[in-house]
Amino acid sequence: MSDDKDIIQCDICGAYSARIRRVNRTQGKGEDMILVENIPLVVCRSCGQSYFTATTLRELERIRCTRDGHTIRPISVAIFDA
Repeated sequence: MSDDKDIIQCDICGAYSARIRRVNRTQGKGEDMILVENIPLVVCRSCGQSYFTATTLRELERIRCTRDGHTIRPISVAIFDA
């Protein structure tokens, strides 16, 4: 269970009710798509906003631009067909 030391200030509303949540996101399309795991996302319980910090966005851009050195592994891809 989380405690108060995990709470940070929200950059949007200024309340001390934001927490870091870890998420996975894809970048690119088709053969160029990569999956980035464990990305820190700030989620505020007061205003409901979620956002990546500038530091996180810079790191995501670096990952996107320098594709060498990433772990390669097969993943299953589901297609939503409704």
